[in-house]
Amino acid sequence: MNNWDLDISLLQEDGYTQEAGKLNKTIKYKEIELLAYEKPISRAELYYAGQSNIEITKIIVIHPFEYNNEQLVKIGADTFQVINYYKISNEELELKLKSKKGVK
Repeated sequence: MNNWDLDISLLQEDGYTQEAGKLNKTIKYKEIELLAYEKPISRAELYYAGQSNIEITKIIVIHPFEYNNEQLVKIGADTFQVINYYKISNEELELKLKSKKGVK
């Protein structure tokens, strides 16, 4: 039995902000808080990811009904990008993540 004790936030795009007199737009995110658990990354998983030039930092599991194709996940102060997801069962969805720099 897994412990659903990892607090995470799915970051959902929620419009843009633009400073007066500047052309750059910054994406605003809405945080959707939920519980998850972290799975260990196996050697085989790291090997196959490396063969495809993919870097996996974490694997977490959430409930499928809570996921709406969000591409960013916040865990504590760190932000991760969703590389891909896999439906384990009707109750569990696995998200493979990599570190994402420069996102607030």
